[in-house]
Amino acid sequence: MDVFSAFLGHHSPRCVLLLLMVLSSGSYTASAVPRASNIGKFWHVTDFHYDHTYWTSQLSCNANVSDPGALGDYWCDSPWSLVFKAVQAMVTHYQDVDFLIWTGDTVAHISDDHLSVDQNLDILQNITRLLQTAFPDKTVYASYGNHDYYPANQFPDLDVDSLDSLIYNRTAEMWKDWIGDSAQLDTFRLGGYYTGLVSPKLRVVCLNTNLYYTSNKQTPGTQDPSDQMRWLRGVLQGARNASQKVIITAHIPPGVHTPTRVVWYQMEFQTPIISMLQDFTDVIVAMHFGHDHHDGFKVFYDKQGRAAVPLFVAPSVTPWRYKLKNGITGPAHNPSLRLVTYDRDTGRHLDIQQLWLDLPNSPRNDTFQQLYTFTQHYKVPDISAQSLDQLVTRMGSDEEGTKLLQDYYKFSVAGADQEGKTCDKKCQGTFLCGFKHYELTSFDKCVEDYTTSSSPRLLMWPLSSAAAAVVVHLLMMVAVVNPV
Repeated sequence: MDVFSAFLGHHSPRCVLLLLMVLSSGSYTASAVPRASNIGKFWHVTDFHYDHTYWTSQLSCNANVSDPGALGDYWCDSPWSLVFKAVQAMVTHYQDVDFLIWTGDTVAHISDDHLSVDQNLDILQNITRLLQTAFPDKTVYASYGNHDYYPANQFPDLDVDSLDSLIYNRTAEMWKDWIGDSAQLDTFRLGGYYTGLVSPKLRVVCLNTNLYYTSNKQTPGTQDPSDQMRWLRGVLQGARNASQKVIITAHIPPGVHTPTRVVWYQMEFQTPIISMLQDFTDVIVAMHFGHDHHDGFKVFYDKQGRAAVPLFVAPSVTPWRYKLKNGITGPAHNPSLRLVTYDRDTGRHLDIQQLWLDLPNSPRNDTFQQLYTFTQHYKVPDISAQSLDQLVTRMGSDEEGTKLLQDYYKFSVAGADQEGKTCDKKCQGTFLCGFKHYELTSFDKCVEDYTTSSSPRLLMWPLSSAAAAVVVHLLMMVAVVNPV
């Protein structure tokens, strides 16, 4: 019998859970609640995927839709009525935000032979104007999605002597009032990335992670496409020197997409960018992404294994479900919007309010309604990395945690009916491991251990060296009192 099994054999699951919750975060202390005047909100909207052919040739649809809904269909990308309804809902629900995050994929899932540079730019321009009209005095921190470029996914590796991307240059003109600074417009024209200040102590960094996408054939073998990683390190170091906190935002997230076990980054880029981000976990307060179309989060750890940064993936506006050539289809999911509450002084993230549109019952029920509020539903004090880390431990520990994991499964598709399906043990394992593991090797090992082991689930995550030392000390004390 190993020492962990011996410890578990002598102590209740509740005792073990509390111990590991403390160890996983270093220490557990209640976070001070910021003064009401220091609390702000921002919208995160992503993956509109506007299909201008929805009412005609339905080029984005993955099935024959003979009776298209007024606000969309699960098999298709968004009609303009849904795009407009989503932006209208943001204005109606909460217009006085500090800023907005828009993480791309505005163009529909339509093949390149039916699109062009001009068509893609027209679509970007239409939704840019819609957001500018709806929030005329707010900054929108906008990023490209992989479908926004033409040809799709093929973001180029440029250098300062070849700023010849028509899409970059024309989008820079569209977004120049949001980007503001001329130096940032230059980096945008180089690689579609830039940074801006929300306040003197809080900065947003908009990355172009499409440069690292597995479907991008322009960048493999390039050490640092468009100089983005070198630039990012400089921005983060500058923020540290200025005592600023940073919100990272981009379209494609790092890590393993669950429950499908997909890694979106080419490994030659994922490993170095994760390592760099770990170097600045004292600066980064949160990361926000789109692309997955699913609602989700991950916990980002520093190099000592401590929960350090929350990573959030927002669900899409489009209800489009994928259909692969082998006949495998993705789950149905509803259109969704995200409102984030944060501390203006520190950037610390406090809560998420997720809105959804009940697509099968629209337009009879054609308003975006609240699906959940994160802290209330999951019973956490905030949405910091430490709180998420402890939540994940709870999800893998007992019946109440398993119920929360089932809720997470339901929320991941914005409440869409999954025809009675629940998240089985393998599904649970992929979610639980995906929360914490960013590389496929460790992720696969974690899932295998979870699905084949009869040991308590809490043992599936490695502890930091400091936490392990504490465990050994405690186990030695236990062994004296209760020898095996």
